[in-house]
Amino acid sequence: MPACFVIMGFGKKTDFATGRTLDLDKTYKNIIKPAITAAGYNCVRADEVLHSGVIDVPMYEMLFAADLVVADLSTSNLNAVFELGVRYALKSRATIIIAEEQFKDPFDVNHIVIRPYIHLGTDIGFDETMRMRQELQTLAEALKTRQAVDSPVYTVLSDLQQPARTSVAAAEAIAAAQSKAANKDTYAAKFGIAIEAKNTGNFDLAKKILQQIYVEQTRPGPDGKPKTPRPRVIQELALATYKAGGKAAETAGPDVALAAYTEAEELLQQLDPETTTSPETLGLWSAIHKLRAEMPVRSDAERRADLDIAVNAAERGFFICRDYYNGTNLAYLLNLRASLSSGDDRIADNVLAERARRQVVEISTKWLETLGAEKSAPATEPDAPGSFEEEKYWTAASHAESLVVLGDRSGPDFLQKAISSAPAQWMADATLKQLDKVKALLAGMQQGK
Repeated sequence: MPACFVIMGFGKKTDFATGRTLDLDKTYKNIIKPAITAAGYNCVRADEVLHSGVIDVPMYEMLFAADLVVADLSTSNLNAVFELGVRYALKSRATIIIAEEQFKDPFDVNHIVIRPYIHLGTDIGFDETMRMRQELQTLAEALKTRQAVDSPVYTVLSDLQQPARTSVAAAEAIAAAQSKAANKDTYAAKFGIAIEAKNTGNFDLAKKILQQIYVEQTRPGPDGKPKTPRPRVIQELALATYKAGGKAAETAGPDVALAAYTEAEELLQQLDPETTTSPETLGLWSAIHKLRAEMPVRSDAERRADLDIAVNAAERGFFICRDYYNGTNLAYLLNLRASLSSGDDRIADNVLAERARRQVVEISTKWLETLGAEKSAPATEPDAPGSFEEEKYWTAASHAESLVVLGDRSGPDFLQKAISSAPAQWMADATLKQLDKVKALLAGMQQGK
């Protein structure tokens, strides 16, 4: 069976040109892999081949030996752009480029065909999934026999001779990649188990698996220096670490949580949280310091110091993404800091929190209109983690929370509708708990004028 190698980012990535977060795993699992498989190819992505998840020899082998390469350049992923360049240099044909429709190409590639598709929030609608899947399948089937050159390298340098390897070496490279893709010990398989454990609340198991991946990725290379792990591995390990610590603290005491927060903080230091523009890293950095600030066993000065860090990270994340999640979190943090302040500082933080919530209402209104326009069934199962239904719920819940806190008359009605639409009870409980915390903060400040 012919082989197709897919080059793209993994997981949720922020498109800095638009501030949106796109779930690229949804693109791969819902569009690319089904389409390419239906076209008669064995489809693999880099994380399904590599045991460590780090770019190395198998990636170069597949870029050369694969009968077809599909490159998704969404979010202007530098790894994908680099790998596409390698493919173009090695092969004159059988390369397909796709990207989310708002992709801003930084290069002069008007002569290269980039096929667009549309994301709805972090998900992709059913209609768009089916349309793009059919387009990709048709093109992949045609490329089995079509010999037209699509590499700009070989188009411009028409007398260039494509490099060659023995047919045995090429066949062995493809066979090895296909074998690894079926291996349950690959980076993708282990990472998938960890994420599933996290989504079901088993943070101890998630942490254990992610630590194994982290150790594999940081093993010294040929130069004897430790390799750099993938940012998403660091992010997910930090999340599992502080979540596991917080859960253990329910019975073992607050010191366990504080130790876990410090461990998670040290992991994230590798991603330069003080200067990064990664919303994912900023969100985690803010969350750790928020959790510390909410611990009554710590002094007001310690809590205030953590809140300053949490607010700074949340502000930067909201500035980059302009999304309802970061906006709602920022508003809460500002109210929390106001509760530990007085005078002009308290007034300023509460005013900024109100402004953030008004922006959340504006943002979530637009998102709800976009998500509501999806007429067909979602492309993922309704109860799947991160599904279309979850996206709609959290958008509606953030919208309702902001309206209620702002004192808008429509708030209670919006809240009731949002709660009744929750895909899972824990989501509704989380929304009500967060709203109660905000109300308590505001009431406490009102009473202590």
